[in-house]
Order: sequence, then structure tokens, then C-alpha cells
Amino acid sequence: MPSKKDGSTDSVIMEKEARLRAWFTRKCDPVLKVIDGLDIGWGGVQRWVTARMPAPEGGRHLDFSCGYGTFLAELGWRFPSIPLIGLNIDYEGPHGQIRQLLAEAGVQAELVQADARKIAFADGVFSSVSCFMGLQDIKIGFGGDGERASLSEATRVLRSDGTMTLVDEYSFDKFDVLLNSLPLRVTERGERDLDTRWDREVAERAIPLYAEGWVAQARVTDPEDRKRIYDKEHARMETEMARQFRNQGYYVPFGPMRMVIARKIG
Repeated sequence: MPSKKDGSTDSVIMEKEARLRAWFTRKCDPVLKVIDGLDIGWGGVQRWVTARMPAPEGGRHLDFSCGYGTFLAELGWRFPSIPLIGLNIDYEGPHGQIRQLLAEAGVQAELVQADARKIAFADGVFSSVSCFMGLQDIKIGFGGDGERASLSEATRVLRSDGTMTLVDEYSFDKFDVLLNSLPLRVTERGERDLDTRWDREVAERAIPLYAEGWVAQARVTDPEDRKRIYDKEHARMETEMARQFRNQGYYVPFGPMRMVIARKIG
């Protein structure tokens, strides 16, 4: 039976993150290296999650809305004996280098291109499921209905007594609402801040990039709609940046991050 002891320790994982981060940001200028480098490890949060989540046992693990594949890399480092499946709606643009990223990480995973609202697998075929920061992307693109459909599908393909690990910026109350109608029992909750402290130069460079990313996730084509979304999110992020510099003297771009682990019942 696989266990966490099969994989790397936190210190070894930190070394692997550093090497992967250097590769991932190899073409970036110094400020962009800081911004893009956050995707590898997510300020220590990904390490924290894999250390606390139950070891996937006796079958395959599905990571849906896997994006760049950085959480797949962390899963592979922590649980190297578990067959990993990554599912994402596209592998284009920034997501196009996921195969190369996993190769650089030394992690094997089967990649499936599919909409998380209709997961192309039979009922109960996965022993465990995860989603790291993907629910909010689904909601941006497809609204609350899309978010609920994705969780329903993820529950459907999870075997009885299998575990689902969800991580996002959502409140625990919101997680409860999302999971309330599903045959899942929450077994653990956790919250962690990113170990990230950005100065104003980095923060001011990051905010337009994140606002552009929000527009891309919204999947709209009308130029006026795209500008409206960009302006709204840019203003929101600027306000939050100003609040953080006023209160603490540095900027943390995301968080606090909250993790919910649930087990399928019935």
C-alpha cells in the first residue's frame, strides 16, 4: 500500500521546486522571474497540501483543471508510485508546455483534454481526486453552474470511500455550500498563507498580468466585454494591493489558501 514515505521529503521537494522554477522562468526578466516563479510550489502551499492529504491508495489519482501541471508535479514527487491523470479543458498557450514541465520535473502523468463539467471517465474509477486553484477558473469561465457540475462529475468518478482534496481561496462556508448536496463527508480543513512577500515593483507588474489572465479565463471574445472585465479586476487588485502595503508593507498576491479534504460515502 503506497504511503507518503514512498515519496520525497519536504527538503528534497524544495530542491526540486527550485530546479523546476529555474527552468520555468529561464526566459524571464528578474521581476517576471519572481511573478512566474510563484506557479512552482505556490509559495509553499502545494508542499503543505501534499503533506497533509491522505496518500492515494489502490488506484489512480485524478487532478482536474490541472492547468500548467505544477500540482501534478508536486503529487508525483510526494507519491511517486501513484498513477496520475491530469485533466484540463485545453493544453494551449501557457498550458502548452505542461508535458515539458512534467518531463523536467521527472513526473509521469497521463494528460486528458476534456471539460471538467463532463469528465470522460466511468463511475468510480479513481481512488482519489484533487483540484488546486482550478475551481475559481471554472467559475470565471462557466459560472456557478459550471463549478457545481465539475464537482458533481469529480464525485461521480471517485470510488466509494475515495478522497477528494480541494484547494482554493474560497471560505470554508463556501466549500460547505458547494459540497453539501454531494455524497461527501468533510474529514479535514486547513488554511495557510503563501510564504511570499512582494515589493511594490513586483506587485505593480503582476497586477496587469493577473487581470489579463482573468480575462482569458472568462472566455469572452467581445472587445468591450474583455475591457470591462479587465478594468474591473485590475481595479479590485489595485485596491487590495494598496490595502496590503498600507497595513503590512508588502504584497501577497493570493490567499489565504484553504484546503478541504472529503471522503465519498455510499
